[in-house]
Amino acid sequence: MKNLLLAAILFCGTMSVCAQKILTVDTEGNPVAYAHVFGEDEKIIGTTGMDGTLDGFKGDQTLTITHVAFKTKKVYVKGQGDVRITLEDSDYGLDEIVVKPKDYIYVQTYYRMIYMRDDTMSYCRFGVVDNVYDVKKKSVSSSCEHLSKAEMGILKTIIDGIGGRIVDAMGAVPNKNVRSGFDNPNSKLKMKSEPDGRKSICYGDQVVGYVVNDMKDHVRRVSVDEALYDNLRSKEKTDAKVEKLQKKGKTPKDKKEKKMKKNVQENCYRVYQLDDEGQCGVTDFVMSQWHDDYDKFDRVFKKDIHIRIWLESYTTDREYVTKEELKEKKKANKVNLTHQFVQEFERQHNIPALPAKAQEGIKTLFNK
Repeated sequence: MKNLLLAAILFCGTMSVCAQKILTVDTEGNPVAYAHVFGEDEKIIGTTGMDGTLDGFKGDQTLTITHVAFKTKKVYVKGQGDVRITLEDSDYGLDEIVVKPKDYIYVQTYYRMIYMRDDTMSYCRFGVVDNVYDVKKKSVSSSCEHLSKAEMGILKTIIDGIGGRIVDAMGAVPNKNVRSGFDNPNSKLKMKSEPDGRKSICYGDQVVGYVVNDMKDHVRRVSVDEALYDNLRSKEKTDAKVEKLQKKGKTPKDKKEKKMKKNVQENCYRVYQLDDEGQCGVTDFVMSQWHDDYDKFDRVFKKDIHIRIWLESYTTDREYVTKEELKEKKKANKVNLTHQFVQEFERQHNIPALPAKAQEGIKTLFNK
């Protein structure tokens, strides 16, 4: 009995340590999804989920919390209980756009991307993007100037398809959303109102994201678990193919397991500016954060490695223009990207600084 009692005490003590959890919320108490949590050595511990929580860390240390839409915050954690951390809105903002009867809306965006292999930065990329929205055609075209630096040549160019281009995030403009299928009555993608005032983005019965309308600050925040969303859609397509074959009396072939990404986390967080009626469009894009995190086998190094990709985008200029004004605007904003220019550009536009470890990694790459 004594041994059993001792084991129970030890078990409970272990559980209290393992069960420690971080909860990140905004000043209104809404969970903040996809906040990055760093430990004292400035190595990332993890990223909060859609519900704003992160499990599996030990107390008695200083944590640094970063997020594209909120101020960086340092918190000293002591003890073994759950920790609730309130984040304040970022100082970065976007001026109201003056509506004029002109043919185009010019939106300049700036982005930065970090590619890390086993917590070591091996690639970084910066870009200034000219986005042009045709008011009559309701279409967007983009052109970009890039600055990149890599340890071993060009490792990744995936950002060419994403970067700072203004596209509609899932749920940002639900009444006019083409990509996510809200206009399609047969789509499984639906919006539901939650008791806490948020709107959940659901694929069937599964919540894949949230929309928060903050009328006080006139912003819409959209968070989407893209890995979950893609998996649900992929499973649905696979199940449909299997069902189709079974109806024909055929047996589906077993697919060989591919050595692809494992333990995948992929998410997106976007902020849009709202008007007084609570509406927004793609040109009201303010900032975004895209995060991809996974394990894979590296054929070059012949070992399993951990990949982490961060992409942050910010709107830096927005204005209604004529065709002639658009040409002048593009000409005036044409820049020669250098590392020094990027640093000064971020300071001038009040873009939040990257974590110290990331800044050190960028300096190391450029010094080489």
